This record gives sequence, C-alpha cells and structure tokens, in this order.
Amino acid sequence: MDSILLLPLVALLVVAISWLWDYTVVRLIWRPHCIAKEFREKQGIRGPAYKFLGGNNGEISRLKEEADDQVLDNLRDHNYLLRIAPHFLKWRAQYGEAFLFWYGAKPRICIFDYELARQILSSKSGHFLKNDAPPTLVALMGKGLVLLEGTDWVRHRRVINPAFNMDKLKMMISTMTGCAQSLAKELEDVAAKNKDRVTEVDLNQKFRELTADIIAHTAFGSSYQLGKEAFQAQHELTEITMATLFQVQLPGLNYLPTERNRRKWRLQKNLRDTLMQIIRSRLSSKDGEYGNDLLGLMLGACASDEKGEASSLSMDEIVDECKTFFLAGHETTSLLLTWTVFLLSVYPEWQERLRNEVLRECGTDQCPDANSLGKLKEARNKNLFLYTI
Repeated sequence: MDSILLLPLVALLVVAISWLWDYTVVRLIWRPHCIAKEFREKQGIRGPAYKFLGGNNGEISRLKEEADDQVLDNLRDHNYLLRIAPHFLKWRAQYGEAFLFWYGAKPRICIFDYELARQILSSKSGHFLKNDAPPTLVALMGKGLVLLEGTDWVRHRRVINPAFNMDKLKMMISTMTGCAQSLAKELEDVAAKNKDRVTEVDLNQKFRELTADIIAHTAFGSSYQLGKEAFQAQHELTEITMATLFQVQLPGLNYLPTERNRRKWRLQKNLRDTLMQIIRSRLSSKDGEYGNDLLGLMLGACASDEKGEASSLSMDEIVDECKTFFLAGHETTSLLLTWTVFLLSVYPEWQERLRNEVLRECGTDQCPDANSLGKLKEARNKNLFLYTI
C-alpha cells in the first residue's frame, strides 16, 4: 500500500526536477550560451553578454533612467534616439551595425541597415516571424493583426481591410472634425477667462482625450461612451504593462494574487465585459444593421462574406481587434499630435506657414473635408525634412 502511494509522489518529483532542469539549465544557461556562440563564430555578430535570468533588461533600464535624467539643452537637436533608446546607440558603437542582445532569456537582433530592414519587412519567405509577445502585452492588446502570423493574419486582414478603404475613412471625417472643434472651443473658453487670453494647458493630456474621443466615436458609434470606458481600462493596463516591461518574469508570478496582479485582472475583466456589452448590443439590433463604424463593419463582414460563408471571426477575435485598434490608434496619434505642436512651437516660422495654408485651403469658417485635407502639406513636409530615412 505504501509503495502504491509512493509511486505518484516519485513520478511527480521526477517531473518537477525535469522541468526545473529544462527551465533553469537548458533555457536560462545552456541555450543562451550556444546561441551567442553561434552568432559570434559563424556570422561575426556580437553583443552585450547575457546575464542569468534578466538578460540585458537591467542595463537597458539603467541606461534609460540615466537618459531620462538629462536635460535637453538644444530643442532643435533632433538626435532623440540618444534619449529614447540609449542602449541601442551604445551597443551599436561597441559591436557594429548589427548586434545580438537579450530580452530576458530571449535573443534579439538589432540592425541599423535600412535596406536590410526593408527586405526583412517585405519578405514573404516565412523566415522572419514576429516575436512571441509577453503575456502582459497579449492581455493588453489581444491577438489582433499586430501579433498574428500566416493564415490567421490573412483571415483577419480580409475582414478588417474594408473598414479602412478611402470611402469609409471619408465618412468619418465629419466625426473627427466635430471632436476637434469641441476641443478647440474648450481651449478658447479657458483662454477667454484671462485678460490677455493666455493660458497654460497640458496639451499631451488634451490630445489623449481627443484621440480617445475620436476612436470611441469611429469604432463604436452610438456606443461611444462605453467605448471610452473600455479605453480607460486599457489605458490603465498600459501603465501596468510598461511598468513591468523590463522586469524579470519568473514562471508563475503572473498567477500570484499580488496587489498589481489583482488590479490587472480586474481591469482585464472590465475591458472584456465592456467590449462584449457593446458587441451584444449591436448584435441584438432590431433592424439587423450593424452600423458603419469599425465594429459594425467587422460584425457585418463576419455575418456573411461574399460567398455567404459562416462567420470568419469569433467574438473573442473581434474583442481582440477592438483592443488592437484602440491601442495602436490612440497612443501613436496622440503622441504625434503632441510632438507636432511641440515642433511648431520650436519653429514659429513653420507655425505661421501652416496657419496660412489652413486659412487658404479651408477658409475661416469652414471645417476641413476630404478634399481640403489632401492639400494640407506643410506640417507633413516639415516632418519629412526633419526625419528623413
């Protein structure tokens, strides 16, 4: 009887030891050593030494903290990579145009050859696959187009592509200009309270609110208020993800009921529940119309494609695409707006040229439309002049 009880315990112990050996010795010691040796001896690619468990994450965090503490003396110096990614510049100087570094125990190759980067990004050979995203990032933005590969990517792209053709985008311009007008009026009202009509505004925050408002309207239409709630949950998840991005992630830590994990689980549930509430409300529409916003176009495409086949995206996949659209569309656009206004403040001559162009093409009392937007080139040309590739 004792031997019968002992066998499962022995088997469990063997499995635990085998897993610990594989994870600790093979994945965290032997494999990184072999990979670094292969690249160094066969391809001449070197890089910073791998450090047990954390890789180069500690050095990356330290260099970024040091860069953040520096004060920009010359606002017209556009060598911002030194501040944003100082580790890349340091390792490039040490190891050349291509080098190997470590994100935890995962190897990464960094290249500075633009032509090689173009070939890799346009290659259809199947040799260059997207990296496995950390679980925290997957929870944040879902397994949408940004993270998908192969046939899944093609399937999602086929469903989503019609939502971004030019005719559909033109239909959204009036919504976008309406949101922008509301912000402009708000700023005018704040300035009007002062005698000299001058006030100080955190434009970064205002642009975050503006882009969230626009995305909520264009993605969810009449359900935009719920959409903004979903965005707020995702924004808080983004802060948690960024705070832990370069931290060592031991197996099982994400499942421990720590204060941060409990908050993360609560936000993930709120985000999913809110998106599902919007989707169910749209599906239960009595007129059978899903709407012309992004969600409506996805639901319509899923209901039946041109061949009348069954739904091509599941509800979970639609939720993931909503997460991806929110994250990819909001953060990038709000930062671009903030950076553009900053550049215009640094280059007042371009600010004047842009203002004159807007007045010339749109007039003083006319909102931009699809035709006039295509003629506004000053800001874009200045951007290309400063940041050419």
